[in-house]
Amino acid sequence: MAPPTKSDNLQHAIIDVFREQIRQRYLAENCRRFPELDAISNAKLDALRDFFLECIYPASKDRDRLDDAFDRMGEIIRSPKRMVPLMSMAFKSVWKLGRMFPSAVSAGKNTLEAYIETRKLEDTLLAYATKHKLPPESIGDHDIMVRMVASLPETEMTSFRDETLKLFHHLSNVKLLEATVEIMRNSKGLMESRPDLYHEEELAGFALGHEVLTRGLALFRSLDPAEFPIIIRGIEVVEIDWYHRIKAEAAGLDAGA
Repeated sequence: MAPPTKSDNLQHAIIDVFREQIRQRYLAENCRRFPELDAISNAKLDALRDFFLECIYPASKDRDRLDDAFDRMGEIIRSPKRMVPLMSMAFKSVWKLGRMFPSAVSAGKNTLEAYIETRKLEDTLLAYATKHKLPPESIGDHDIMVRMVASLPETEMTSFRDETLKLFHHLSNVKLLEATVEIMRNSKGLMESRPDLYHEEELAGFALGHEVLTRGLALFRSLDPAEFPIIIRGIEVVEIDWYHRIKAEAAGLDAGA
């Protein structure tokens, strides 16, 4: 494996700083600022934060694994020979899911779109850091982080928030998620039985997707159904508040410069 480049180190620093911002805004003490989340216990807020940090926005060392997983799945999709057995499994899944099948497809699509929006944000932050010749070790400076995040176009932040909310809407459909997790487990078993078709790295990528959905299922099984819309609305208000506070702080830094 080639050693990481300066650009790699810079991107990793950006991922970890942005991830730390997610950790801070989903701490119970911050969430308690919002009456929308009054009904949610600290333990459930902690579980939500852990799901964000471990499954949706993992640390840079684990994000490399996530990036590779998406790349490997793309290789399978582009290979008709390897897609045929999985498509056969999918056709069987249509009968199992019934009218939920379109929602299952939509859930998969939203997972990919949420991932794409994350990468767009990171690319914009990387472009800012490169333009301003920021070394990786400077990214953790609070004022630099504020200016970087404030440079993100509001349209990109809105798209990221919207795709995240769509993803959680799909995850909150527990019946659909249970069926989808079972189908993915069966598909993973099929891939394991055909080492002639599916490489170990491709299986690892599929297994990672299964792991993320399984964690999402565990999260929403731990909630009362009445809490689902509260959690989703809570995510929305937390994200909007964070972005507005960053913009206000950046404006103050510029005014004092």
